[in-house]
Amino acid sequence: MGTMEIGIIAALVLIVFYLLTVNSKLKKEKKVLQEILEVKDTTIQNLQASRVAVKDVIENLSAHDEVMALLAEGKSREEIADELGIPISKIELIIKFDKIKKDHAV
Repeated sequence: MGTMEIGIIAALVLIVFYLLTVNSKLKKEKKVLQEILEVKDTTIQNLQASRVAVKDVIENLSAHDEVMALLAEGKSREEIADELGIPISKIELIIKFDKIKKDHAV
C-alpha cells in the first residue's frame, strides 16, 4: 500500500471518530431537550387541572347560597339537584365545603 492510501485511510478514521464524538454530544443534548419537554408537558397538565379546579370552586361558590337556602327549607339533595340543574355530586361537595367553612369559623 502506498503512503497516499494510508493517508486517506487515516483521514477517514479521523473523520469517523470526529463524527462519533459529535453524535454523542447531540444525543446528550437531545436527552436534555426531551427532559425539558416532559417538564413542560407536566406543567401544562398541572395548569389545566388547576384551571378546572378553580372553575369548579367558582361554580360551587356561585351556587352555594342557593343550595344552602334550599337545604335549610328542608329539600333533599335530589330535589335541589333537579331544581338547580346541578349534579348531586356537586351538591354534596357544596355541603362539604360549607361544613368545612363552619368548622374553621369556630
